[in-house]
Amino acid sequence: MDYIRLRKTYKRYISLFILFSVLFLVIPYCDDDLRWGSTVGAERVARWFDGYGGRYFGYFLILLLTRVYTAKVLVQAFVMTYLVYMMNLLSYSRKTEFITVIFLFFMPIGIFSDTVGWTSGFANYITSAALTLTYVRYVYRRLDGEDIICTLPALLGYFLLGMLGAMIVEHFSFYNLCLALFIILYTAVRERRIRAVELIYFSGVTTGFLLMFSNSAYRNILAGKDFYRRIVISHTVRFVLVRINQMMNNCYIKMPVIVIPLTAVIYLLWREYSRCLSGWVRHIARLGTGLICCLNPIILLMDKTSVYDTMVSNTVSQLLAVFVLICLVVTIGIFSYYGGRFWHCIGTLISIVIPLIPFLILSPLSCRCYVGSYIFWILLLYQLLALIPETRDKILMGRQVQTYLGILACAAVLFYTYTYADIQRQDIQRRAYIRNEVAQGATTVVVHHLKDEQFTHDITLDGDREWNDYKDFYGIDPDIKILVEPEN
Repeated sequence: MDYIRLRKTYKRYISLFILFSVLFLVIPYCDDDLRWGSTVGAERVARWFDGYGGRYFGYFLILLLTRVYTAKVLVQAFVMTYLVYMMNLLSYSRKTEFITVIFLFFMPIGIFSDTVGWTSGFANYITSAALTLTYVRYVYRRLDGEDIICTLPALLGYFLLGMLGAMIVEHFSFYNLCLALFIILYTAVRERRIRAVELIYFSGVTTGFLLMFSNSAYRNILAGKDFYRRIVISHTVRFVLVRINQMMNNCYIKMPVIVIPLTAVIYLLWREYSRCLSGWVRHIARLGTGLICCLNPIILLMDKTSVYDTMVSNTVSQLLAVFVLICLVVTIGIFSYYGGRFWHCIGTLISIVIPLIPFLILSPLSCRCYVGSYIFWILLLYQLLALIPETRDKILMGRQVQTYLGILACAAVLFYTYTYADIQRQDIQRRAYIRNEVAQGATTVVVHHLKDEQFTHDITLDGDREWNDYKDFYGIDPDIKILVEPEN
């Protein structure tokens, strides 16, 4: 039986890898991909990215993906498959592969286009999340009481994991540092000792952290001289409050794909644990569950309706969201405590917030910055479902349900594959049109926006500098001027 189950598991991942390979085969290069793949990328390497940033591992990965198309397809497909694999391990191998794919491919389009739909964004944000989950897996095993013995090669692997994971994106470097410190403190308090593997990982993260922030770009940010990023030092309180509202909007209110399942799982937890609770704890859990189940639908409806004034409805939905999030923390704390998984659930809940903390004073905050929090939301749902194993297995693990989930997951991937294939076709046609105009002696070419281009990150460029990178990347006459016809 184990052999048969193993064969089925391998078939799942091989199938997903093939599906992802076809998807990434048709996702075209866009925006910063063109700079990395042109002479600009070579110039950045020549000065060792000085003044640009310290995401060294991420930058070299982008250089590979933008210069070798085969590597782009295979590496992205592998990382995506590995992410699904790690999420399944973190849900205790409960056949969540298809559910994870559904969650990933139903994420808000702004986050999807900035990560999966953009090679540079994928290399930085999806890769950093996948590497981080590798150590989160170790942390969960330790929280489960497992005594993990590591060999010397494994210790070296954890050092490299920490170092490389800290040199991709800054907010995940910050998260990895917090994660490393947490498990060291947890072990010190629980076992009165420090484990070598945890110290090694912390050393790797610290090394990568120091290497990243030794780049002069971050001194420029502090001095207010950076070309893109800045730290807000004036009107800080007001900026922080505005940014918190923005985070709650994008990380909760506008995520019905998370809010709806979360509401259902909280209700199932109440049904399961109400018999175990008594006294004031039971009353608090019942009140919290009731408020979550009542207010979440109202929040989602207010976000979609245009009946109310935008400012008023936004303020009310923000206040309701704050109230609901407080109820979530309390109820999840109660259920996870009685279910024996307090640190698993509360730690994952905190993990949603930690990657966003630097953006309370740092600007800009793009859609892609939310992908880590979105993945931790999925992970939180899996941890909450682990509190009700019998109910979870009854609902999700049946053969018929798994078949439906598999069909839906494949349909989601194929939908995006068709969409990106059409965008790539239009992009190739536009490029052929520009070359044809150049061949006929034109000095200026006017191009149009592409259909469904919102699924990519700025595939229609804005400004001469961006179009110069485009011409350099594709070997088009640099003297031709490219203009974009305004959208209707």
